[in-house]
Amino acid sequence: MRRLYLVGFPLLECRTPWFDRDDPSGLGDNETLSLLLIRYPLQVCTQPIAIEVTTISGTPFFFSVLYSSACVTRWFDSDDPETNGRDSELLSGLFSKYPGYICPNPIGIEVQTISGQPAYQTGNIFQVYNPVFGFACVNAGQTGGGLCADYKVRFSCPEKFCTSCRTSWFDRDDPDDPGDSEILTDIQIIIPPKVCSLPIAIEVTTISGSPALLTGNLFQLFDPLLGFKCVNEQQGGGVCQDYKVCYTCPKSFCKIQVLSNLTIEAANILDKY
Repeated sequence: MRRLYLVGFPLLECRTPWFDRDDPSGLGDNETLSLLLIRYPLQVCTQPIAIEVTTISGTPFFFSVLYSSACVTRWFDSDDPETNGRDSELLSGLFSKYPGYICPNPIGIEVQTISGQPAYQTGNIFQVYNPVFGFACVNAGQTGGGLCADYKVRFSCPEKFCTSCRTSWFDRDDPDDPGDSEILTDIQIIIPPKVCSLPIAIEVTTISGSPALLTGNLFQLFDPLLGFKCVNEQQGGGVCQDYKVCYTCPKSFCKIQVLSNLTIEAANILDKY
């Protein structure tokens, strides 16, 4: 039996009670929003922005943000379940290990195995799984003596995080066959001074400005250290939209850019005399 709650934004300030209207006898456990709205009409909003699901004993099962920010961090893999009995990707530890690379108040979390399988498909039991605290899987908590898989996590952040030191938007490809490819190394070769070598976040939208995560396209690559790629043949009969990308860089990169621009301006002024 599982329970769920639906949340508003910020996550800790607008949160519904837990709901458990069904049990797994018969066809299964059905906690759909439409039925919850009928039974609890004043306790849940009609358009939630996130959902968290646990067993009734509190074991995390799934977390998903229904509102998708365009601002996404890189993947982080700071632990290994074979070395200390757990895979701990807690936000507090990641803050210490990667200062400046994660926003202080993530609004979403995505967890996959290092091979790319979504965490909820692995069958593991999770100790923590939410954007407020991060993620943890403990070997001792697995049934049948199994072990946790090796996981990686990334976070969705408020738009403000991605605007602190932001590049221009880049759109160097079109979604013609095989798709839309906005690879970081290609951009660095074409216009090297305009993007840092190690971005800390990536934003991807269609050229009209819609966040990529809301388009329904599937992405082969969506990573600030590598770039973005959408392949037409992976869209189930559809095609990729035309995308543009923007990177968030360490603040030191923007300081260098400012100094470089000032130097160029000073040189231009001197050339006039």
